[in-house]
Amino acid sequence: MRLQNKPAVLRWQAALFAGRIGTVPLVLAGLPAGLLLLWLGGVRPHTVHLQENLARIQTQLQTALPLDKQQPELQNRISLGEYQQVRLIFEQLRSRGMKVDASRYQLENDDGKTALRLDIPLRGEYLPLMDALETLSRTLPLRIEQLSLRRAGPSESQLSATVQLRLLKESP
Repeated sequence: MRLQNKPAVLRWQAALFAGRIGTVPLVLAGLPAGLLLLWLGGVRPHTVHLQENLARIQTQLQTALPLDKQQPELQNRISLGEYQQVRLIFEQLRSRGMKVDASRYQLENDDGKTALRLDIPLRGEYLPLMDALETLSRTLPLRIEQLSLRRAGPSESQLSATVQLRLLKESP
């Protein structure tokens, strides 16, 4: 068989196949495959976006911040990974427009495990704060212990907030 006749033969075979089975059952059989391709086409951009975010977070975690000189015992007890997680918390808050005033770290025992408690006073708007806290709770091993919100007046959109987080320490 020559290459010139191949498309004609394929069309002929497809017409015979459709004639034997019927057009409606053939279309119904191809519908799940078409829907699968459509779904995969929609998921692919989201997967690429998540991979880009993961790569960005990993590059952020590669550099550590200097530890506070006022608490020298923390320098010996906090690992590099934990300190990078703390850095990621502050970057996540700042990227959402929160102004972090200061923070206080404290090591505590939590159900037999050591945990790092962070007290973070900040200022900003409500929705970006909730978005940042939701993102942090999904991505890091932490618990939101307490959240207090205050507004200067009913017409003000800026909040003064204090967030108390408990970052669970890595297993040695």
